[in-house]
Amino acid sequence: MSGQLRAVVVGCGNIGPVHADAVAKSAHAALYGVCDILPERADALAGKYGCRAFYALADVLSDENVDVVHICTPHYLHDTQAVACAQAGKHLVVEKPFALNLARAQAAAETIAKTGVSVCAVLQNRYTPCVVKAKELIDSGRYGRVLGGKGALTWQRTPAYYASADWRGKWATEGGGLVINQAVHLLDLLEYLGGRCEAITATMANRTLSGVIEVEDTAEATLYGKDGVLLHFFATNGYCANVPFDLEIQLEHAALRYTWDALYVIQDGHLTEVARNSAEVPGKPYWGGGHFVLLDGFYGALAGEGGSYTGLSEGLDGVRLVDGLYASARTGKQVPLEEWIFPA
Repeated sequence: MSGQLRAVVVGCGNIGPVHADAVAKSAHAALYGVCDILPERADALAGKYGCRAFYALADVLSDENVDVVHICTPHYLHDTQAVACAQAGKHLVVEKPFALNLARAQAAAETIAKTGVSVCAVLQNRYTPCVVKAKELIDSGRYGRVLGGKGALTWQRTPAYYASADWRGKWATEGGGLVINQAVHLLDLLEYLGGRCEAITATMANRTLSGVIEVEDTAEATLYGKDGVLLHFFATNGYCANVPFDLEIQLEHAALRYTWDALYVIQDGHLTEVARNSAEVPGKPYWGGGHFVLLDGFYGALAGEGGSYTGLSEGLDGVRLVDGLYASARTGKQVPLEEWIFPA
């Protein structure tokens, strides 16, 4: 495939405009349109970029000019809309979570695979300069093997946030709360940098939003990796502010600390800054600024010019971690992190 690929962003709420901005900036893509069931939202975003406004996914899928669809809709729609797009022959960009649970994610993935379309699962934090550098240092073996790690997310979500959309804060439509919506990215980074894990023990609670939401606003977990590696996780939506991730990986001969959008190597008591994320990012700064790099890589790959992106298997891994945490928190037991059964 060559030339600019024509994309439509479906869902013009919080994250859709970030996707539209990334597509508009990519040399491999053209923003053909945006879509939302609220015409005023679609019209506003279409007007900003001079593209077409759609008001129904069916109209997007029937348009032969559309090459790629970005799914930025409420969680409970992701897997069914992804399948519909794939069966219509459209390549896919799917926001997290890929589905509300692993069973649904696997079923959708198996169907999508049969269509032959390409899929980008959005895990944009892997593509920030700090995470790219951390991964490079870990994989190089320069500081020895991973011994363990920890990560914390402290954000704020108010009653007004949950009142802004009726699908938020409900098991049936959001699939959970803090973990599936906000902290899934931190879970992904812990395993991406700390190594694949085989089991998890977790707890969750609603400490600040009781009576507002039926899902969790706080969670903690220990992930069990190979060779005794333990990764510790804490997250809450009950903080007084929204601050960037705080993540640390301990290696044999140094520690890597990712905090306030900078990466430090800590060795013999000395901190050396080795990378820093850009201060100018679309959307909310604490979301991470990796959307453009991820999406440009996906479009570059589709165009046959090469590019790195997180695909279907990584999307399933994100659901795998969330599923495991919820299962452990509900049962009070350590549970295995099930492996997805795709591809064979």
